[in-house]
Amino acid sequence: MLNNVILVGRITDTPRIKDLEDGTKVCNITLAVTKPFKSQSTGEYGVDFIPVALWQGSAAITQRWCEKGDIVGIKGRISTRISDVKGINVHSLEVIGERIVFISLKSNQEHISEDEMINETIDE
Repeated sequence: MLNNVILVGRITDTPRIKDLEDGTKVCNITLAVTKPFKSQSTGEYGVDFIPVALWQGSAAITQRWCEKGDIVGIKGRISTRISDVKGINVHSLEVIGERIVFISLKSNQEHISEDEMINETIDE
């Protein structure tokens, strides 16, 4: 069995970290990913908004270096879950980000080197 996904898109909002009760850090972002085809009715490319969860070190560096509108690449896996909402089973899907690559950062990019990112990732 294989569960891999690679996405390249823009972050739709400023990344924020949540500290869970057990001390685990998670950063939930949404990526706006352009569809690979044009709409027949409008002639424009559509966009999918894909939820991504980044954990621990990936969460920390994403929150530190990224902001709304930045372009990133995510390698990860798809995760599903079922939640009970007022007696109705609601299915949800998200990508668990296992690796993030910064493609185009609007700010901070002149202040960060690849070595800093690598060392920070390793240290987290």
